[in-house]
Amino acid sequence: MIVLAIDSTAVCATAAACIFENDKLVTYALTTSKNGLTHSETLLPIADGVMRLLGKRMDEVGLFAVSAGPGSFTGVRIGVSLVKGFAFANHTPCAAVSPLEALAKAHEAFPGVVCAVMDARRGQYYNALFQDGERLCSDRAVGTETLCAELADGPVLICGDGAELFCERAAMPNLRLAPACAREQNALSVALCGHRLMTLGQAVTPDKLSPVYLRKPQPEREREERLSKGDSAK
Repeated sequence: MIVLAIDSTAVCATAAACIFENDKLVTYALTTSKNGLTHSETLLPIADGVMRLLGKRMDEVGLFAVSAGPGSFTGVRIGVSLVKGFAFANHTPCAAVSPLEALAKAHEAFPGVVCAVMDARRGQYYNALFQDGERLCSDRAVGTETLCAELADGPVLICGDGAELFCERAAMPNLRLAPACAREQNALSVALCGHRLMTLGQAVTPDKLSPVYLRKPQPEREREERLSKGDSAK
């Protein structure tokens, strides 16, 4: 089966075309770009490119996997919309992957807790904790102090686009920053997670695929703050 996976939830735009045989990954092409361009400029060419590298067509894809959130609101929408556009043509199944779970996938062998953190701004992180490939909590938005209290004991590997910032703020001796080459999102992990969802019967039809937001968009939050301040001033 051919799986096309993409992630545009953070600063990287990444796509992977993968071939699975007997539920094992045997061939793949992976491209990741962090070049300052917008995802609307880079994501489609990258997705087309990895398919060409395998000599495959979009109508041969058996599963589209996408990091559906949490993450950048614009990035999440771009990724989900692109996959829905690909999938609707042939009613191809889709897998909505957590980018936090995909981040942790690359570090399953770490002998301790894997803490995936994405910068959610305003002193918060999109976060989930994993150990031995299993989830310890749901995806959430959490502050630095709260997360530090949960990570006080044992070795902890920090990965994600918020990893450096969190490690600087936390300044805890038991935290280990993931290597730069495996710190941020890559679509190969998304493909592996998406394939697992399909084997568990958790793939969805294109019309059921939707973004996952843990917080309201910033303009809406700012509007509510302005209204709240206006009410308190009365």
